[in-house]
Amino acid sequence: MPQQNLSAPESAQINTTEPLYGAASLALRDQLRELSNPNLDTAVHVAREMLAAYRATDYADHAAVAQALGATRESLRILLRALGAEAEAGR
Repeated sequence: MPQQNLSAPESAQINTTEPLYGAASLALRDQLRELSNPNLDTAVHVAREMLAAYRATDYADHAAVAQALGATRESLRILLRALGAEAEAGR
């Protein structure tokens, strides 16, 4: 049997070598939902929208490339901020 962290609550004592089924999978799903971050949800939505909008950028059009780069950079910055990992100013 794999080593378990005995200081963790019983609900966290999950055998990581076995696939999750039934109650264990539902408990994990609920824990992940509790960690939901509305800022992250919004950031993911913005990133998806930018990827869809600039998916077929004409690379011969320098203005279109610059616009796509700016939008993609901004959506990545928003994602990083939502994750609490925004790059330091000046980097």
